[in-house]
Amino acid sequence: MKKARIFFSLALIVALLAIGVSCGDSTPTGGTLRIIWSTGPGPGWGWGPSIFGGEAAYADMAMEGLMENEFLGGKWVERLATDYEISADGKTITFDLRKGVKFHDGTDFNADAVKYTHDAMIETGRHPANVLSCEVVDDYTVKFNFAKGLNINLAAVANTLIASPTHVKAVGPEEATFNAVGTGPFKQVSYEPGTKIRLERYDDYWGEKALLDAIEGTFITDPVSLVLAMQSGQGDMTHSRDAKTMADLRDAGFNVRQNYMGMEAMFFNSRDEDSPFRDVRVRQAFEHAINKEGIVNALGYGYWQVADQFQIPGMSGYLDDIEPRSYDPAKARQLLADAGYPNGFDTVINHGVWDFNDGIQTMQADLLDVGIRTEINSFEFGTWATTRQEGWDGIFIAGSGMTSNFNSTLNIYFGSADLTEMYSIARLPEVLEAARLALGAIPEDDALTEAASRLIWDLCLWGSIQHHGDNFAFNDKVNGLNNGTYGNWGAFDAEKIWLSEE
Repeated sequence: MKKARIFFSLALIVALLAIGVSCGDSTPTGGTLRIIWSTGPGPGWGWGPSIFGGEAAYADMAMEGLMENEFLGGKWVERLATDYEISADGKTITFDLRKGVKFHDGTDFNADAVKYTHDAMIETGRHPANVLSCEVVDDYTVKFNFAKGLNINLAAVANTLIASPTHVKAVGPEEATFNAVGTGPFKQVSYEPGTKIRLERYDDYWGEKALLDAIEGTFITDPVSLVLAMQSGQGDMTHSRDAKTMADLRDAGFNVRQNYMGMEAMFFNSRDEDSPFRDVRVRQAFEHAINKEGIVNALGYGYWQVADQFQIPGMSGYLDDIEPRSYDPAKARQLLADAGYPNGFDTVINHGVWDFNDGIQTMQADLLDVGIRTEINSFEFGTWATTRQEGWDGIFIAGSGMTSNFNSTLNIYFGSADLTEMYSIARLPEVLEAARLALGAIPEDDALTEAASRLIWDLCLWGSIQHHGDNFAFNDKVNGLNNGTYGNWGAFDAEKIWLSEE
């Protein structure tokens, strides 16, 4: 079996080991774990083609893919597949599927089910263009065919969540989007639109049976309301990357489990020919105009660190020899003048209503200081998700998850010229070529990955602001939480969580 080579961050390992969660000597009980999610339900979680970003976490405990990628070290953990083999040229991957698995509607999991979901991913353009087809070899074997042998092909297909074809066909993809019928340790039993989701233990689960009876997720996007809800006992656990929320909950006596899995950044509209951000000097000016250290010190509460590039030390493609674009308003003004904007210009800051709010206000003031006049455009999670795919004017302030292998990031943003993720980023020919070389190296070539990373940094195709965590705060009843183990936002092994007596 040929495993993909994955780089990892020693710094992240140290951070997570230092955090640790002690289970103590309490006796596990059943009961219902109440999670408060800090973002809205977005475009859904139950049907692969509709899932964008971290909203899969809301029903991750009900849905599974063929394999799951550990964030630290990159190990692939078998889920609905028990083994895989990559061809010598990298153009095919064959998976052996787990037998005896049932979907929550009682139908069989098999090769046809895998093909049904992946065919939809291909048809809707949700898979990279390099994924050509999913082929049924026999009832419990599938083969994926790729146009090119890339070193990230396994990652392109292994994590996709598999839904029951019978269910999707019966209710239609739109309803299936918010009604997960998968194979996980919990099954979804209800959803109140925009308000609450409930999942209950699936006793016929193929793997380790869950200790909890149920999990209830409630959506509260306002940070103040979220903290008050936790303090009043409405939730046992909450998920947020908002630093003040975590600090308030920490100060209120809740436990916090945190790591650095994400980056907040300015994503510029460099795609449109008439956009001022088409000029690299304007993009660089914005980096020099923003006082990142001031934002992190004032608003990070110990849960952020300044980000001068996408990666953190120890990750593949990390550049340890660059001179960061430090806070320098005079240099920002000069760059703007050199680009033909001596008096600045008007633009829009787009962001999600829950995300980086105080930081947005500080950025607006910093930009005004160099002549950039901004209007703030805040929108709900659903619009946030579609904006990533359809584009924006001005800049888009958004979090972006990190992967331990930067080649996966290259593939997401620069795997081809027609990608829609963060649509308004320019797919410049030289960057596409650098990504092609890095992705096509079998085995992976560190130098090629670093070269692509350096070109993206030189061209300032995004402006990193801060690194933040995939954070959970929880009361003393919650035990066994292992968020940060996997490379998906908000993911944890729900079957391992248990509640102790108060």
